[in-house]
Amino acid sequence: MTATRIYRPDSDPAPEPTRRAAAPAGLAGLRVAVVDNGKPNAGLVMARLAETLSGRARTRTTVVTKKGPAGRSANAAIPAAPDIVERVVAGADLVITGSADCGSCTAYSVYDAIEFERRGLPAVVVTTTKFEPIARSMAVHFGLPGTRILVLPHPFGATDAATLRSWADAAVEDLAGLYLDAAR
Repeated sequence: MTATRIYRPDSDPAPEPTRRAAAPAGLAGLRVAVVDNGKPNAGLVMARLAETLSGRARTRTTVVTKKGPAGRSANAAIPAAPDIVERVVAGADLVITGSADCGSCTAYSVYDAIEFERRGLPAVVVTTTKFEPIARSMAVHFGLPGTRILVLPHPFGATDAATLRSWADAAVEDLAGLYLDAAR
């Protein structure tokens, strides 16, 4: 099978490899940011992940924002606005970003997570089963094969809120493990 390479149209074809941010020793007391790309139900899923993580690991959610300028509407097909990146870096210790559940939004959700990792914040990309292979491929080609990726069932957009909350609740131990795992 031939490997397919995917590149951002506005970047160099070979980004500089990067390393994941250091894993925290524990999660209690850490501040969590949710960076929502505006995809249907993305905010609901990620906010629920942050809320459930808080209840189980005693983290605090300190930033919940769309990724567009000044936290207003988001375009899933572009990187997080610089002011949002700076706000998250200043106000959080951990990041949940996404959702990576379509083509361009997967690319830029992974890109955003890697940017937060470069800035020293462990970041988890939330994706779905259908887009996990694309998310992992993008991570490799953006220079961080070990990007922290949380995989939930597909789809988010056409799924009712109760089911989405259930999926998030069931995945919170995996989320915590992604933050604490320094081995990748």
